[in-house]
Amino acid sequence: MIKAAIPFKAGSQLVAMSSLELLLAAATYSSLGVVLPFMVMDLEWSWSQAGLGFTVLGAVTGLASSVPPFLIRRIGVRNTILLGGVLASLGLYLLHGVDNLIQYYLAAAICGLAYPMMASIPTTFMVSRLFKRQSTALGVAATISGLGTVVGPLMVLGVLALKGQTWRNYWEYQALAILAAAILCAVIIGLERSFRRPAKEELEVPEVEDPAPVIMPDQADSPASRFGRNIYRTTKDWPAKLAMQTTQFKILAAAYCLNMMCLVTVTSLSVGHLIERGVSETVAGGMLSIEALIAVLIRGFSGALGDIFDPKHLATFALFATMIGCAVLALTTDHVMLLLYAFGTGIGFGTTQLACTVLLLNYFGRKYNLELFSAMCVTGAISALGPVIGGVIRDVSGSFSLIFLILSVLSALVFMFVLFMKPPYPAEAQEGQVDVPADANDVPYRQPAE
Repeated sequence: MIKAAIPFKAGSQLVAMSSLELLLAAATYSSLGVVLPFMVMDLEWSWSQAGLGFTVLGAVTGLASSVPPFLIRRIGVRNTILLGGVLASLGLYLLHGVDNLIQYYLAAAICGLAYPMMASIPTTFMVSRLFKRQSTALGVAATISGLGTVVGPLMVLGVLALKGQTWRNYWEYQALAILAAAILCAVIIGLERSFRRPAKEELEVPEVEDPAPVIMPDQADSPASRFGRNIYRTTKDWPAKLAMQTTQFKILAAAYCLNMMCLVTVTSLSVGHLIERGVSETVAGGMLSIEALIAVLIRGFSGALGDIFDPKHLATFALFATMIGCAVLALTTDHVMLLLYAFGTGIGFGTTQLACTVLLLNYFGRKYNLELFSAMCVTGAISALGPVIGGVIRDVSGSFSLIFLILSVLSALVFMFVLFMKPPYPAEAQEGQVDVPADANDVPYRQPAE
């Protein structure tokens, strides 16, 4: 177990991991939408065939979120990142030489498999072991990695603007860049000895009883701690199986899944929806860009707030903002009101995932967070159905409005669940006592309530 970390070393590892995720997001999700028209033109595919690649990429990314915990526990986080880099490089190189749909779908699936090995799961694992102010660190990481949505299209346009360069060259360059970045990141991550070893070793270390209160300030003399005294942080680590049985875990997983579904659906369908309703392409695309910019900027701010105020309040506010944003998108084309859609969904997309991640650590501890966080990420596979359902609704009803109204109603429902959610306690909690969770065979530690 890591007792402390040298600030410079910990900061370097955080930046290295976040930068790798930035490049990965830019090379896959952010680039594919820009490159795809050129591929469709050259290979004479239909848009339904080409769009299925997005679904394959998203679905495999979600389902493969169960793979990183298995690898990190057995070969360590450094080697997991290296393996992910090799797979991502292979997938991108297959895109470089693609000449049929089977190869295209296979390449998308390989990239989807590699993605969670180098994204938020290893990042969260590292942050929970390197930083006391985990919410702030996760906010910094999310802000850096979120820039991939901005950088990706610029990278595509930059390469294609060069004389003699085609979309095939772009995928080739990205394959080399991802492999080099993964190797460099693994070297920096490997500066911490424990990250070079299988993480299952930490599960074998006997847990020491922590006499600290359940609600803890980060530092008694810190101004932030005076505001953060009411943040619930468990002093015991919940076993994964026990934590997954709680209502709180199910609510957080539902919030995470809904956030991802709203994100991919709004990103893929909002521009077409607005254009069909008479909004110009420039305004429709501009609103999506504003949303992406707000989502990136709000992440760092939300991360800092998560160490001062209860992250549950951030999650409820973010879900409320998503609800308003989706409703406005469905019901109006007024340019001023559409700014409310862009800001609402941007705030929601930039904050919900971060708040759910921090709440998972605060409620259930860090020891088994690797398994818990990956289980929550697996639900993201369902989000790939959002654009498909939206497309079916469009074909049947002639409009995309209903899918955005459905997402708004679902956001309102999850918002209510999160609003009234309380920290998890064992069923045998007694009146006048504050319980913290214990391992299945342990007696819960009880802190007298003040």
